[in-house]
Amino acid sequence: QVRLAWAEVVTDAGLERAPLTSHVTRVTGGTAHVDASDPILAQELTLRAEGLVWAVNQRLRGRPGATIELRRLAVSVGRGAA
Repeated sequence: QVRLAWAEVVTDAGLERAPLTSHVTRVTGGTAHVDASDPILAQELTLRAEGLVWAVNQRLRGRPGATIELRRLAVSVGRGAA
């Protein structure tokens, strides 16, 4: 559910345009670990982190099986790129 909500939020915010992409790799202790395809995108995600966390949590409210509430983002560049 977190990955889907993340994809929706970054698309709506205009932060998901080829070739710039990001995705949640895991969530630990309320922290969403996000992999960004580019350093500039990573910086933008970091700058907008508070708003993005809020928006993802709003999307998760009321979804079946969505039990996670995010508190922060940890953004890295290209670690999980395939």
